[in-house]
Amino acid sequence: MDTLLGISAGHIGILVWVIWLAIGVFEALLAARICEGRNLMADIVTGGIAGLLGGYFSVNFVGDAPLQRFLISVLGAIFLAAVALWILGRFLRRR
Repeated sequence: MDTLLGISAGHIGILVWVIWLAIGVFEALLAARICEGRNLMADIVTGGIAGLLGGYFSVNFVGDAPLQRFLISVLGAIFLAAVALWILGRFLRRR
């Protein structure tokens, strides 16, 4: 199995980019729903960008096989989006 969802050794498929973006937006919506008083648009932008960056950097620097790279990239997107939203929530907290 040389590719998974269009991921080859040197290329990242468009579907994977969409998955990373969806992870970040989902986490942003979840954070806005759970924590009252958050700015929804700032959360969505931050979560989307962090999800894309987390997935991109983890797929390029960690992993051997295509399946392993995909799973690690999803975990990287989840982790970085969560951290970015947590930091954003700390700085933009309404008093």
